[in-house]
Amino acid sequence: MKQPSENMQRMYAAKREKTLALIQGAIDEIEEDHRIVTKKELMALTGLSSGTFSQQHVKELLAKNRVCQFKPTGKVSQEGRRELNKDAEITRLSRELQRAQSRLQDLDIALDKSRKQSRKLKEENAELQQQLLLLRGKYQQLLEYLEVLGSDLSGIPLA
Repeated sequence: MKQPSENMQRMYAAKREKTLALIQGAIDEIEEDHRIVTKKELMALTGLSSGTFSQQHVKELLAKNRVCQFKPTGKVSQEGRRELNKDAEITRLSRELQRAQSRLQDLDIALDKSRKQSRKLKEENAELQQQLLLLRGKYQQLLEYLEVLGSDLSGIPLA
């Protein structure tokens, strides 16, 4: 069988390194979020095919990181159990914090909306108060005018 040229070998090596770096980045990201590293999740994050994860250099990386099919199984020590409980608690608290931050954002949006509505209503109220003053003045002028004309104002409410 014919060996690939040096250029092709360099190209294959560069592609392998790029694939390994991509997978390692995805593993690190998943572990930072305290999630379990699975092949399915790695495929989703990296966009790589299932076949890529069957290649020897990828399997070696997974084994080195002790993830996917290379994750150790068996009895968990008391210390290991405590660590798992801590991780689970951290994950739960992180989710709770995200929900609280989301709720806070929603409340901030609602508060801004209420403030805008309040400001608008205050402006409308000020306009209506101004119109009321003008109408009272005109009403007073009308009453004075009717009195000058000698009209009977006994049935008209006086302001």
